[in-house]
Amino acid sequence: MRKDVCRDPAEEVGRMLAEETKVRVRIPLNPLNEDDRVVPVCINGYNYFLNRGEAAEVPETVAEILEAAAYI
Repeated sequence: MRKDVCRDPAEEVGRMLAEETKVRVRIPLNPLNEDDRVVPVCINGYNYFLNRGEAAEVPETVAEILEAAAYI
């Protein structure tokens, strides 16, 4: 199978996200569920796993998704 024909979409998304401007985000702890410590963000198969209560540098697109979902 030719690599140039069948590209992995997650790899392409990862490359695009790596080129984006990074922003610092912090997802607060969930006082109603102390075991809920990790927030996953998946964009077309490319995954981010963000720890609640810790600051992280993420691409703007990830921050926009978190904001739309009311995590930040």
